Amino acid sequence: MSRIGRFATAVALVAYAAAAAGCSNNLKLEDLQSGATGALAAIPAAAKSIVPGAIKQPVGSATEVYTRVAHGAVTCWLGPQGPLKGTHLFQAKAQPRSEGGAAEIAIHERIKGAPNQPGKKVFLVAITPIGERASVSSNNLGLPQPQGDSMRSDVERWAADDVGCLAEPIAEGWNAEEKTAKKTASKKKRR
Repeated sequence: MSRIGRFATAVALVAYAAAAAGCSNNLKLEDLQSGATGALAAIPAAAKSIVPGAIKQPVGSATEVYTRVAHGAVTCWLGPQGPLKGTHLFQAKAQPRSEGGAAEIAIHERIKGAPNQPGKKVFLVAITPIGERASVSSNNLGLPQPQGDSMRSDVERWAADDVGCLAEPIAEGWNAEEKTAKKTASKKKRR
């Protein structure tokens, strides 16, 4: 779906939530954050009716969501098979659950000559507590669009209590079976 399509869907969802909340003059921000009006609960249902599977709601508290997203980012993006291994750094700020659990995850480019110093911020994830739940947003600030879109999808999956890296291998054209066969053949020759 294009950005314009996603924006139109978001506008429709906000309008639907306002209608579900009754558009009351007595509506308070605290009511929306706690979900007391039912407006937040109505958004996923509206999204699924407009664009099936378009929005996956975060599951759990802000701290639980942060834990899953941070683990996924470190494992899948920066881990041994990750596309950002060796070229980028992970930084995070997270409040303890007792203080609300708000968190921010930033992916930075590594600075050449100072590999442990964060350079330009290229991807950002913000996790905001809303009552007992969380809101998650992610922004691509400097990665190629396909990679940023893939990472945004990962964040959405992890926030919705899905785990694991991409089903498809990240390194295209690499055949693990072929490489294993070559290693085995090489070992036999050495004997």
